[in-house]
Amino acid sequence: MDSPPPLPYPGWSEDTVTVPVNYFEEGRLPAVCVVTGAPATANLRRRYTTTPGWVGCLFFVSWFALLIAWVATRQSATGYLPACNAVAVRVQRRHAAMVRLAALGGVAWIAIIPVSVIPALSRVANPLGLALGGAGLIALICSGVASIMEAAALGVQGRVVEDGFGARWVQLRGVHPAFSRALAVRLGR
Repeated sequence: MDSPPPLPYPGWSEDTVTVPVNYFEEGRLPAVCVVTGAPATANLRRRYTTTPGWVGCLFFVSWFALLIAWVATRQSATGYLPACNAVAVRVQRRHAAMVRLAALGGVAWIAIIPVSVIPALSRVANPLGLALGGAGLIALICSGVASIMEAAALGVQGRVVEDGFGARWVQLRGVHPAFSRALAVRLGR
């Protein structure tokens, strides 16, 4: 009976792998679905971005400092993850729903804000202004739901990390154990 290969190095587990950025960007990952472990028939384009945790503390200092630090320290990688057809279809459907919800939120904001300003400027609380403000709030919530749906569509979370020598890696969490083992074999570990 074959035993699974040993874990290649710290930071790996059955559901967490670390891949060189160039492997991720060039799609040189094994043809095993990252979600189900079945043979992969499609590649899903994903973008992972990481910003150090300390950047969020600048919220209490200055929005401008937060923006500068966020732009200066974020690391991103865009690449391809192997997936089976069923997973690819599910992700595409959720992506389409996310685009529709985001478009609805954007259109609602563009239409509602100018229209709601006019009744809001009156001295008496206008029910139309309050209703339009509520609709704007609902549009904002729809945009947030769309963002969450997009992030959770695949179930695999990723982040870009850099080691002490300047090499960049993509760490993927929530992958199937079969993908983890196939990747260990591919990397010769």
